[in-house]
Amino acid sequence: MTEPSIASLDRKTLHNFLAVLSELIQVIDQENALLATPGEVLPQELVRRKEMLGSNYARLTSALRPRTAALHAAGELDVVAMESGIRSLVRRLKDNQALLNARKAATALRVEAVMTALAERERRDSLGYAANGDTRPRGARSAGGLHLSA
Repeated sequence: MTEPSIASLDRKTLHNFLAVLSELIQVIDQENALLATPGEVLPQELVRRKEMLGSNYARLTSALRPRTAALHAAGELDVVAMESGIRSLVRRLKDNQALLNARKAATALRVEAVMTALAERERRDSLGYAANGDTRPRGARSAGGLHLSA
């Protein structure tokens, strides 16, 4: 059995890199569309797919970097198209980061609102008042200020 030549391995690495680049762009576009829709949940399989593609992209970039000049000299590499794809990925990743930060900030605000409401209820309960301002009988208080009555 003959071993593959370095040139064929380089071509295969380039082909794999371009395939991963293309798929990573598609996955990030999907994620960005979901993140841009309030209340839309990110499926875990999409997140895992993005992480796996990101790892493959990093691995293939490292493998391809020292061979790009040889691939270009052999006419195998379209540098302009490759750079365009990479720039497209970077733009989408910046959008992705901004959308993720916005989602994180919105979640933090919701958590803060809930915690503030719980603290207010705890304070009110410790004074013996119900949500409507009426005083409550002593036995109506519950542990931690959490109860079903309003």
